[in-house]
Amino acid sequence: MQQDHFRRLLRQGFSTENILVTGLRGMGKTVFLDSLRQISREERWLWVGNDLSESSSLSEERLTLRILTDIAQAFSEVFGGAHGESNADRKEQQEHADNSYTFEVLRAIYERSPGLPSDKLKAVLSKLGSLVTKARLAGIVFAYDEAQCLSDHADSKEFPMSMLIETIASLQRRDGIAPYVLVLSGLPQVFDALTETRAYTERMFHVMNLERLSREETLAAITTPLKPLMPPLVVSKELITKAADLTGGYPYLIQFIGKELIDQLLENGGVLSAQNFPAPEMLDRLDAGLFASRWNRTSDRQRTFLQFIATAHLRDSADFSAHEIVQAGAEAQGFTNAQANQMLQGLCDRGLLYRTRHGRYAFTVPMSEIMIQRRMRRVQDVEESWAVVTDVKPVVGADANIQANGQRRSRGWSWFK
Repeated sequence: MQQDHFRRLLRQGFSTENILVTGLRGMGKTVFLDSLRQISREERWLWVGNDLSESSSLSEERLTLRILTDIAQAFSEVFGGAHGESNADRKEQQEHADNSYTFEVLRAIYERSPGLPSDKLKAVLSKLGSLVTKARLAGIVFAYDEAQCLSDHADSKEFPMSMLIETIASLQRRDGIAPYVLVLSGLPQVFDALTETRAYTERMFHVMNLERLSREETLAAITTPLKPLMPPLVVSKELITKAADLTGGYPYLIQFIGKELIDQLLENGGVLSAQNFPAPEMLDRLDAGLFASRWNRTSDRQRTFLQFIATAHLRDSADFSAHEIVQAGAEAQGFTNAQANQMLQGLCDRGLLYRTRHGRYAFTVPMSEIMIQRRMRRVQDVEESWAVVTDVKPVVGADANIQANGQRRSRGWSWFK
């Protein structure tokens, strides 16, 4: 298991290997990171981490500020007893800490150190050995989720990814300082960002790619939580099979649809036919939780482009190219090959697509095609419900609610014209 590999890595006490966790959204990367965090605590390693954002990883200085803040917070939890130490251990740690772990102290060391931001960050991390010893820790794990945000920006001369990799690699080769392990997690394009930093970067990482479950594993994941609840719940094989098929084997969907299945069973007195599952409201909640935030960041033109991809049935494989999109008929909607390439890159920046390899792209969210079709169909239904009756002339008279031919206007706001 991947967790066993991580545990062995920590028990070595010294390593130049780091961890890269990749996978689509909904693959369980965050849950997997939580399991690694628990292992770190069991092995007496300090877990320093956070979710990266575009703003915090935009520049080297901002990334450094993020790291210093996270270090201070992590040591504060250790010396404050959040890691479950006994009262005696906590008292001894507090007596020796001398508040040398606070953000203000760390920031002062950073500002006093000469050199580039990477040199300043190395100076801070090099001095953490005494704190690690006082806290009776084995080392420090730096763990950052959403690492696809952490990319270099040559046009603005900012290289936060390179700075982080170079800093950790340099410290891992030095003797006499605290051991460090770097754990990065993100969408598949994070591997491209890593390899673009420098040639040997990929050799620094053990890659853990989280993929969807097999159909047998999915059926087991749906069935196992239900067994203790039967009876009073009555769940047919047909219903379990339908729920499993709806998930497609994606861990997030297994968890989400499994919970919805139990909730809907309870609402119906413990009995539910496969024909009545899922409830329409479930699809709305799924779209809102997994897809809406990224969809809402797109322009009308990008939505038209996404709708075409979702309905074009480009090929059997999961990824596609700009050329294939144009060949499938996108040019008739005003998308040339150059415009398609520009759209694909813009949607990567929005987090809806990622580059699988050179010139090829795929959706970051599982089953995006179905969600896009459902969302566009809903928009169309609403527009049609408010369609104006254009063949009816307005009425002049006492009863303006009734049209000359006996029909009512179908659009409420038309009364204000």
